[in-house]
Amino acid sequence: MRPKILAEYSLLIAWAIISIVVVLTLHQSNYTVAFLTFGAVVAAALLIAWAAEASEFSISKGLALAIVAIVQTIPEYFVEGTIAWKAGKDPLNCAIDCWIPNVIANFTGANRLLTGLGWPLIMFTVVIQKRRTGLKGPTNIALRKEQSVELVFMLGSSLYYLFVLLRGELSILDSLILGVTFVGYMWLLFRLPTEKEGPGEVLEGPPRALMEVKSVARRLALIVGLFVFAALTFVFVTDAFVESIRTIAVSFLIPFLGSGAVFFSIQWIAPVLSEFPEKVSAFNWARTIRLAPTALLNFMSSSVNELTALVALIPIVFVISSGSVTGTIPVGQHDVEIFLTMAQSLYACAALLDLEYNVSNATVLFGLWAVSTAIVEVRLAVGIVFLILAAAEVIIQRKKIMAFSAFRETLRDKIFRSSKDSI
Repeated sequence: MRPKILAEYSLLIAWAIISIVVVLTLHQSNYTVAFLTFGAVVAAALLIAWAAEASEFSISKGLALAIVAIVQTIPEYFVEGTIAWKAGKDPLNCAIDCWIPNVIANFTGANRLLTGLGWPLIMFTVVIQKRRTGLKGPTNIALRKEQSVELVFMLGSSLYYLFVLLRGELSILDSLILGVTFVGYMWLLFRLPTEKEGPGEVLEGPPRALMEVKSVARRLALIVGLFVFAALTFVFVTDAFVESIRTIAVSFLIPFLGSGAVFFSIQWIAPVLSEFPEKVSAFNWARTIRLAPTALLNFMSSSVNELTALVALIPIVFVISSGSVTGTIPVGQHDVEIFLTMAQSLYACAALLDLEYNVSNATVLFGLWAVSTAIVEVRLAVGIVFLILAAAEVIIQRKKIMAFSAFRETLRDKIFRSSKDSI
């Protein structure tokens, strides 16, 4: 491994270890702990991202798909699980300094960040690169027919939140339905015979350095070791990380945001830090132009994981923490957040019903995401605009919609046919 790459790995690991030591030593939230834990989250997320990219070319196709899909959202799982655990410890009829209202902050922020910033980032990067290289022609990102699987599941899991909004709660029932949906999604991806680029075509920098380790056993040991180390880092620092976010919100943001300061901070600080490595990877893929669909598909897969498995985790952890049999968590206080997240996701799906993503779609997503993030009071209105634009996309593109027919073809020709052929 080249000295520069080795230094990058060593720096991230050292930062994580120092953060763990400080957290275990101080046992309290202060600005030093906040600085170190924020950096530790980024460091651990980077290590996970690099190991996940390398693992796609080191183990079997199906296992790689399953592992990569899960580990990309590990930071959100730890943050969401920590908040749900704290919410379960809230006293009955809690009115002050409660965690229950914050359980939906992380997953709504993470999803809106993916589609509102991540998707436009990919498209704008492609546009800039095409201009720099002098390439002509329309700028859009086209998906293959088999990639309709991600789109259909993202659409279905987004629509499910209508059910959540109507009931005004998250419960074990939601965990069951969303968990089964996630398992079904992973099973289809496991069966899908995708064509992959070689490692040299996709990987660069630290992940490629892992692939250049000649011994297969040593390479796998390094990848698994990075996964385990990053996961342990989250185990030790996530509670301090979440408490640090609350400390910063109370100290600096309450004068501007009032009682919603903690919710707003959890909603954006945690996802921005934990998704940073994923966006760097997508940016690097988008720069090649040819791999832009890979970047978009990566974000779509993360959205499905967060809308299903991540949210399914919340009532389960809440039940274990609170000892409650039902595990019902009211969401009415922040139902607008869920509505906006659903509406933004539905517009993103509607934009891809023809399996093509263009500059106007990216501009709408980024513009409305930026407005709704900066001005909390207009979030309901922005959600309604997203739904209107989604309906307009369906009407305008109605003759070119091919996502559902492509999904049926993929099931018939590549998934269930593969199943029969293997018997």
